[in-house]
Amino acid sequence: MVAFYVLLAVAIVMSGIFIGTWSRERPLISIMLKSLATISVIALGIVTVSMYTLDTITILLLVGLTFCMMGDLILALLEFCGNDKREDIIQSGEISFALAQIVFIVMFALMDVVSLFGLIAGVAIAGIIYLVRKPMKLDFGKTTVPTLIYASLLGANVVASIILMITSGFELVNILLAVGFVLFIISDLILSKIYFGGVQKPIVQQINYVAYYAAIIMIALSFIAI
Repeated sequence: MVAFYVLLAVAIVMSGIFIGTWSRERPLISIMLKSLATISVIALGIVTVSMYTLDTITILLLVGLTFCMMGDLILALLEFCGNDKREDIIQSGEISFALAQIVFIVMFALMDVVSLFGLIAGVAIAGIIYLVRKPMKLDFGKTTVPTLIYASLLGANVVASIILMITSGFELVNILLAVGFVLFIISDLILSKIYFGGVQKPIVQQINYVAYYAAIIMIALSFIAI
């Protein structure tokens, strides 16, 4: 239990340090601190799995978090690139996050949660994003297709996590997963304004990071209850 609490504290502290010190003017320091923060979350998941339950579901959860970490670090390269590489990096990050969501969909399927309703809801969420892109002043450019595919996958998992919480009871694992995935989509909605809406205020980016790291820490903590 000591290792779990130590890593939980490290993950929270490192995430807080990264978010609090993040600056576009110090991209190298920021990506180093981001790497430490994301790695600490993965380490938290690994230790928690080893302490509690090691099965297909927890392994998939850990793999999904790892893909999230990879996507997050890929997107951090935006701090170093010019505008000519921007869309390519965003697409690469979205692919990694999409792979994470596919893994999570398989995980929910093994938990008998993913249904046709959830998948339809995910597609509907992507459709709504597409329809409101102009009123929200979002310009996806050539990332339109991968962005909508990713949005549909994430939307399906958000719905699946809520269905799990409602149908299986408000147990700790269900609450952690639902809150984690809701925070995940909130983070990505904020991120869409940053990447595609031209919002560059540092406070907006920091709010995005707060939602994102809270999301992956919540998902990592769900290992303790599975």
